[in-house]
Formats: sequence, structure tokens, C-alpha cells
Amino acid sequence: MVSTTRKNIDANRQKVMHRLRSEHTYIGTLREAMSVEINKLTRRTEPDLVMLRDMLRYLMEYPDVHHHPLEDQLFAKLATHRDGVRSEVVELLAEHKDLARESVHLYHKLDALVLGDEKLQKNLLRASLTDFLELYGEHVRREETIVFPAAEALLSPEEWRDIARKLHTIDDPVFGMSVSEQYARLRRRISEGVDVAVANVVISEILGLYALIDAFGAVSEGAEELMTFNSQQLRDFKRENRILFSDSESVAEAISNAIKVNRRLIGKGWSQRLKIVKKTARAAYLPLAENVGAIANYNVRG
Repeated sequence: MVSTTRKNIDANRQKVMHRLRSEHTYIGTLREAMSVEINKLTRRTEPDLVMLRDMLRYLMEYPDVHHHPLEDQLFAKLATHRDGVRSEVVELLAEHKDLARESVHLYHKLDALVLGDEKLQKNLLRASLTDFLELYGEHVRREETIVFPAAEALLSPEEWRDIARKLHTIDDPVFGMSVSEQYARLRRRISEGVDVAVANVVISEILGLYALIDAFGAVSEGAEELMTFNSQQLRDFKRENRILFSDSESVAEAISNAIKVNRRLIGKGWSQRLKIVKKTARAAYLPLAENVGAIANYNVRG
């Protein structure tokens, strides 16, 4: 029978880790949405700067204010255990401050762009946002794979109780039950999953994929037609030569007639094969050429 003390240990640990892992899921979902907008900075379509600004504001107002401090409590207790993860914990604690500073910096940068106070330089903005997301992603990965398992294995019942005691209910302004008005548009973007913005980013790739499928289909059809023609010509050869030898009065006459007939059949065969090859090449080329134009026209419109 499991003791009451053991149940309390498990309950405290589960409560803390469930909160932290749930919030990592939220942050991961937001990072994916940010990547959609960042990818637009490499294309002719324009990113939604207001949406990017709202994403940075969320990171400033929720993870930086609530999530990271909770992790800091766990890390501080784990740092007292001399088991080899102390250096990792110290680095992650420092990264919390770095992420917070960078969130503020990027938020003000995007706010200035939205207000028109600064000129959009796509390459520079893309580089800054990409570096930020990569740092965030690697930070979360290290927490999930190194530090969280170590905490679950090493922290004492009292340590879990102390951390759980300081937990307080927070309704996430984007992923919670009641959405803040200022984040309503961001919540719609997140809840839609694959929305118009995603379609704008991947439309060129989709068109290109369909073009390749059509091209391969044309090649496959051409090969099938060529094989059918080869089989038919072989049957024609057999039939014509059988008739020639049965109707000829001598072997010499049969051979002479066969040379003429077979030369005609061979010439006709190569001519037909060339037509099939040309038709196949054109059928494979057209979807690629048409979709290159469609992609270009779409990106210009976008």
C-alpha cells in the first residue's frame, strides 16, 4: 500500500512538472507560429509585424514573468546537488535573463517597425528573430532532456513541497480558458493551426510539388505508351515475316522482300518512338513551366 507521504511527494512533483511541461508546449506552439512569419522575410510576401510583436509581448508578459521564475526555483534547489548537472543549471539560469532581455529588445524593434519609426530590413530582422528562436528551442531542449529528469530523480519531498507551495493559478492570456482581448487575434492564429498565413508560406512549395507529380506522371504514361508500341511492333514483325515466307516462291525472294518490309517497319518504328518521346518530354515540361509562372505570379500578388 502506498503511504500518504509518498502520495504527497508524487502529487507535488506532478503538479510542478505538469505546469512546466504544459508551458513548454505553449511556448513551442508559439515558436512554430513565429517561424511561419519569419519565413515570410525570405519571400516577396510581407510578414505580419503586428502579429510578431504580439508574440514577443506574450513571451515578455507570461513566460518571462511566470514560467522562468518557477524554473528558477527548481534550478536553484537542483544546483545544490553535486551530481554533474550543476553547471548546466547555472547556464540555464543565465539564459533566462538573456532570453528576457532579447524578448524586450525584439519587442521594441517590432513596435518601432509597426509604428513606422524604423525601416524594415528583412534580412537583419530575420537573422535576429531566427537566432532568438534557435536559442529558445535549444534552451527548452536542454531543460526537457537534462535538467527536468535530473530534478525528478534528485529533489527531495521537502524540495518538491516548497516549490509546489509557491504555485499559484494563472490563466494563460493566449492558451488559457479566458483569452485577453489584446491577444484575441493571436489566439485565433494559434487555434486555427494551418491558416492563411501558413498557406501563403507554403503555396509555392505545394505548386512545385504538384508540378513534379504531374511531370513524373507524364513520364510514366510516356514509358507505358512506348512499351505498348514496342510490343505491337514486335507482333507486326512476326506477322509480316510469317506472311512473307509463306507467300514467297523461294527463300531468296522471301529474304529480299523481308529486307524491304522490315526496313519500312523499323523506320516507322523509330519515327513513332521519337514522336512518343517528344510528346512525353513536352507533357513533363508543361506542368513545370506553367507552375513556375504560377509561383512567380502568386508571389508578386502576395
